[in-house]
Amino acid sequence: MHHARDRGQYTQPTRRSFLQVGGLAAIGLMLPDYLQRTAFAGHTAKARSTIFVFLGGGPSHHETFDPKPEAAAEIRGEFGVVATNIPGIQFSATMPLLAAQMSRMAVLRAVTHRDGAHEPGVAYMNTGYSFRPGHNFPAIGAVVGFEASRTKRAAGLPNYVAIPDGRGGGHLGPAFNPFSIPGDPNDGKFRVQDVSLSDGLTSARLDRRRRLAEQVNEEFRTAHPTDARDAVDRFTVQAYEMMTSSRAQAAFDLGLEDARVRDRYGRTQFGQRLLLARRLIEAGVPFVSASDFEWDDHTGIFPKLKQRLPAVDRGLAALVEDLDVRGLLEETLIVVLGEFGRTPKINATQGRDHWPNAFSVLLAGGGVKGGRVIGSSDKEGAFVKDRPVTPEELVHSIYVLLGIDPVKFLPTTSGRDIQIVREGRFVSELIE
Repeated sequence: MHHARDRGQYTQPTRRSFLQVGGLAAIGLMLPDYLQRTAFAGHTAKARSTIFVFLGGGPSHHETFDPKPEAAAEIRGEFGVVATNIPGIQFSATMPLLAAQMSRMAVLRAVTHRDGAHEPGVAYMNTGYSFRPGHNFPAIGAVVGFEASRTKRAAGLPNYVAIPDGRGGGHLGPAFNPFSIPGDPNDGKFRVQDVSLSDGLTSARLDRRRRLAEQVNEEFRTAHPTDARDAVDRFTVQAYEMMTSSRAQAAFDLGLEDARVRDRYGRTQFGQRLLLARRLIEAGVPFVSASDFEWDDHTGIFPKLKQRLPAVDRGLAALVEDLDVRGLLEETLIVVLGEFGRTPKINATQGRDHWPNAFSVLLAGGGVKGGRVIGSSDKEGAFVKDRPVTPEELVHSIYVLLGIDPVKFLPTTSGRDIQIVREGRFVSELIE
């Protein structure tokens, strides 16, 4: 079993690992490849937190980060291109604000896999494991939360927050599911449940209720231990802490944010989700996912994107710039992705269908060097032209950037240790 290590410095292979290398040749895995998969020598992690932006349904890479202006009309679409602030790199014309932030970002234009259905694709991109019926691998946020649980977390705050929802702890157990925040943060009546005390309930009364509940449950818990009950216990403690922590209540309260900052993010559901994510990261939450689930555009893609993409452009540009101005970008990794891209050819109903063969992922902060495109798709955006990146490599790289050893084994609720990411290697171009 691989043992835990200090956060920050990516571990080198152990003596035991080297002794095992001789047997690797028998299965066709040579030493250079082995070393590249298990370690990235000299890399000290800068990222201490992550904002994981998931555009569920599959956003079109043609209309975002990989436009094809020279392709035929049925490929290039309606929007044209805009120059970024890095010469030679273009985005779709729908993303002018984000294009002005390109010097702070990197784009992987050759992400690829074979799972063209939603659930397998979502699972793959969130875990680094291809979908297997009966297997429930933990989301990246759950692994980060598990690792963070070994150290002291921010007082009163969860380690993994999902806005509005996200994938769970998988075989780590339900105790590592996210604290979910449903609702529309742009709604004037928006309020995070279970954070503040209800009317008439004082801190003293809450503490008495907590002690009574602990006394009643202790004997039953000892006699009937289960993973679900352990999760309830963990979430109960977390709820008490959040309700009594002024820091937690402030982090969740968008009303405390300057109105001009809220305007910069955009007075939209998506923009305010990103702003809430920034507030939580600033308060000390190590992993926040902010999702939007309206990207499955099989029909009428262009009118829909005209409505939807401005909010994404504005919100993401504000997030990147805001974190940088606050001195948080270098230690906060931003990842923007969906489960796959969209077909290069516009279909008969003026939409684009599922396409996992080549699509884009955007990263910023956390030690990622900005102003670069890594890999490319062909002239139609259909297939990888050079430097393919698999979900295993992407997830592996996220863990490396966060200072988590991706080849380490973690315990499961079944008692069997499973590797965080079984395949993949570090995408070194992200930092070189």
